[in-house]
Amino acid sequence: MAQTNVTVLITGENGTGKEVFARLLHYHNSNQNRNMITVNCGAIPEELVESEMLGHEKGAFTGADAQKKGCFELADKGTLFLDEIGEMSLSAQVKLLRAIELGSFRRVGGKEEIHVDFTLIAATNKILNDQVKSGSFREDLYYRLNVIELYVPPLRHRKEDISLLIEFYKSQFCDLYGKPDFLFDDESRALMMAYDWPGNIRELKNCIERTTVLFEGGDYISAEMLPASITNSRNTHTPAYLGEACGILQIPIGASLDEIERLAIHQTLSSVDNNKTEAAKILGFARKTLHNKLDKYGDEQYAMD
Repeated sequence: MAQTNVTVLITGENGTGKEVFARLLHYHNSNQNRNMITVNCGAIPEELVESEMLGHEKGAFTGADAQKKGCFELADKGTLFLDEIGEMSLSAQVKLLRAIELGSFRRVGGKEEIHVDFTLIAATNKILNDQVKSGSFREDLYYRLNVIELYVPPLRHRKEDISLLIEFYKSQFCDLYGKPDFLFDDESRALMMAYDWPGNIRELKNCIERTTVLFEGGDYISAEMLPASITNSRNTHTPAYLGEACGILQIPIGASLDEIERLAIHQTLSSVDNNKTEAAKILGFARKTLHNKLDKYGDEQYAMD
């Protein structure tokens, strides 16, 4: 994807590293030596969206003492990253869609049509398809952004990454705080591997930073030195970490293969709050295949949207 200027929509929960992937796409793009302009769409006040995105001319409104280039213009020949796009208001979405579709716009108070060419990447922790159905996100903008979707799974669904991330952040924070290297004992590492990390990589990073700062010497970090949220998980995580198979599916003796499949599908859907796209990826199905299987089992609770 990075070898082209295709528009990419990065989806996933908070803390999964969506911005890291956006920067990776930019880095490997032919525009890597140009600017990457990042916009937090949820942090711009409604009345300033147009000015921030498109810029304004001097005297366009009270307080406009000088001409200002907006994010679209600053990103020309580079990458525009629209983070938290699902937080943008409907009125702002209209202005955004026109500029994206035409590749041109006018600054607020301006008459000149400005043409731009950039790689567009958007990210959200929302399920935009559901927002389209509820009327809080424009359908035309959704399809304009969703040329290629890059889904970033939560850390609980890629536990094989935990060891790598622990070592990466441990090295980083030992260097930052001038601490000697250390190891995690078997119990502390097993707890971290079994923990679901609701805050994803961001939570793991904070955990390793905290542990590094409080480390007072010795060879090992014990379980008692981990945050309480992780040590308390001993009461809810009965099994130790067993590779990727960290979840438990209870199957009644004598269950048919269809019943086993139905249980697996329903438990997976339940674990991801009925997100069919995410469930299909976990199960290794195409979304259409999951659709057909749910129709086959006819459970209204998990009916397809």
